[in-house]
Amino acid sequence: MRKKQNNTMPIIGAFLMLLGIILILFVIFYPSGETVSENDPVVENPDQTISVDPTKEETPEVLPEVSPELPQEESENTPTDPETTPETSEPVPEVTPEEEKMTVDTSLWNLILVNPDNFLPEDYSFEKEQVQGNYYLDSRAAPYAKQMIEDAKKEGIDLQICSSIRDVDLQTRLFNNKINDLISEGYSEADAKVKAATIVAVPGTSEHHTGLALDIVTPSYQRLNAGYAETDAAKWLKANAAKYGFILRYPQDKTEITKIIFEPWHYRYVGTEYSEFIMSEGICFEEFIELYGAKE
Repeated sequence: MRKKQNNTMPIIGAFLMLLGIILILFVIFYPSGETVSENDPVVENPDQTISVDPTKEETPEVLPEVSPELPQEESENTPTDPETTPETSEPVPEVTPEEEKMTVDTSLWNLILVNPDNFLPEDYSFEKEQVQGNYYLDSRAAPYAKQMIEDAKKEGIDLQICSSIRDVDLQTRLFNNKINDLISEGYSEADAKVKAATIVAVPGTSEHHTGLALDIVTPSYQRLNAGYAETDAAKWLKANAAKYGFILRYPQDKTEITKIIFEPWHYRYVGTEYSEFIMSEGICFEEFIELYGAKE
């Protein structure tokens, strides 16, 4: 029995020695406080206290930048919360072009329209007053014509009336004379009547029946043709007649509307309330009535 115990002792000693070697190797290769690789999985310890070395600079974590909420100015495109919008005065409704556009009473004596499509009413009448020599106008327009002639004279412009009021009989004679002149020039009777109507108004459609129209020339140029437009008298009238309530009745660029040739000598009284507007807008009387006449 004693001999058997002596045989196991070396084995135990060898085992203990091997165990000691293993422990030594473990301590060498796995020291305490070893740095963990960035690629090694980390198990967070909820009880661990993290200390920060203030002397050691660390790169802070970059977080999305959040701007503090500030009150924004309202723009036209910013929706407004109806519950928080302060009360304001009632907005002024926008005025449409139709509402802005003036309207005129075309039944007024000074706005009567007489042209190839609008005959003079049979019961039309007025009192007349002398303007210059044997030429008269409606007494309501005559003072303005006289003042215009006087003021032009002060500026060295000599205005001479060559036609004013015409009754239907006189207009008929003038119209027939023009037809005969055109026939003698080679026009057929039918064509002569059509052509004559663009030069001399058909009886009953002449503005001269109204007592509101004047044909004005100057002593140095008394021909009724387009050349008159180049005279100082015609230029003065075009620039100043509206101040006295008169308009150039048959402009050069409106012949298709008026159906009358360009007549730089023919001026029509409409009143100062409308004359300057018509002339400044560059429209003819027909356009003015169409655009601004009160519709029934």
